[in-house]
Amino acid sequence: MHMPCIIVITLLICCLLFCHCQKTPKVLLISFDGFRWNYLNRIDTPNFDKLIKSGVKAKWLQDVFVSQTFPNHYTLATGLYEENHGIVANKFYDPKLNEFFSYHVKEDVTSSKFWGGEPIWVTNQIQGRTSGVFFWVGSEAPIKGIFPTVYKNYNKTFPWKQRVDTVVEWLANKPVGQSNQLLNITLALLYFAQPDIDGHKYGPESPEVTEMIGQCDSITGYLLDKLSEDNLYEDVNIIITSDHGMASLDKKRTVALLPYINITKVDHIINYYTGAAIWPKKGYLDSVYEDLLKIGPYASVWKREDIPAHFHYNNNNRIPPVLVAVKDKWLLLNNTSDELPMKGDHGYSNSLMDMHPFFIAHGPAFKEGLVSEPFSSVNVYELICHILGLNPAPNNGSIERVKHLLRHQPSSYPITRQTAKLICISIGLSMAIFVIAFITRHFHHGKNKSHEYFVQSGEERHDEALLSYQQSEE
Repeated sequence: MHMPCIIVITLLICCLLFCHCQKTPKVLLISFDGFRWNYLNRIDTPNFDKLIKSGVKAKWLQDVFVSQTFPNHYTLATGLYEENHGIVANKFYDPKLNEFFSYHVKEDVTSSKFWGGEPIWVTNQIQGRTSGVFFWVGSEAPIKGIFPTVYKNYNKTFPWKQRVDTVVEWLANKPVGQSNQLLNITLALLYFAQPDIDGHKYGPESPEVTEMIGQCDSITGYLLDKLSEDNLYEDVNIIITSDHGMASLDKKRTVALLPYINITKVDHIINYYTGAAIWPKKGYLDSVYEDLLKIGPYASVWKREDIPAHFHYNNNNRIPPVLVAVKDKWLLLNNTSDELPMKGDHGYSNSLMDMHPFFIAHGPAFKEGLVSEPFSSVNVYELICHILGLNPAPNNGSIERVKHLLRHQPSSYPITRQTAKLICISIGLSMAIFVIAFITRHFHHGKNKSHEYFVQSGEERHDEALLSYQQSEE
């Protein structure tokens, strides 16, 4: 075989091996609800520390206003501010639908009419991948007509270790369900409701929360062990974060709302303790607003159009005409005589340190031992899209704001994994065609030379025979 043919075949084999060896990236996004940024300093957390040492950590994550569970988890999933994805609070009123939304109502949570934007699992699946979601805000509704490939309906009593076992099985591409399907999950999301529950019940500075921080670290260690057992620890990009922080409460720092509202002037009041959404009757906007200003220095009161621009909380008809937001660690009761309903809460301005969650990440996409300056949670969606090689849907984040976390910097013109595969296949096919053409040409060229040889040999034999005959005649 000639050298050009050997070279081409070698290149073809290398190309095919390259395509085969390129592993599809995988991402696991985990949320520990209400895990404040400085909880990591409260107690020994060897498993979180292990990830930080060989990965990245942000000083804190900048959550979005209002700092509640549903809005912030959906921001993590979509990269959108609340005014753009539409989940503007845990509870809100939609004047266009003339309906209320509550995170406690199953029919609301599972109805697509409330959910805007494009969550990361939808982006992943539109582009040909598969997703597994074990409890995440929005995952129980068909957003853009799409459910996650596999998902679980929320059940707060579901054992933590079984959640981890299931997610690792998804990522390890083990058979799923009664049909034993192999789903090849590339994106998984996992949610834990702690330490938020204990933060509300006992207060963020309580020994109960300290103990729960340790339990969160322990389940993380269990996760790392399970990933290692399936040889996934070094292959999966793990992002662990939260939706918001938590602030301590005291009965001395409470203010009553209803004494400042004339009920006959309003249609709807939603008091969520750290603020209130007020919907005045037609013609009473200014009057209601003026009355609420009398609350004094304990709260900020805005008309919707006057809410500070840095909150990104104006441009949605679900945001109330009048918004009340109390000061840090204050609580808005309905009446002065009401008992303090909890010892810790969130929902305050996202500029307050108590409201910031934590962020750590580890995996082949991330640098090692990096402590990053804070960045906004709207950038997490773009970060995941980049790691998975997905084209992101329109969002408020930017890969430029988080590219410093990455081992390899994004190019100005990123090539998705699908595009890279197509390029690889095209090169392989081109080489194969070249090889076939080369061999075919070589074969025909050799055949023609053989034909010429036999013709020439025949003529020489004829000449020799004629010469011999002539000699014999002589």
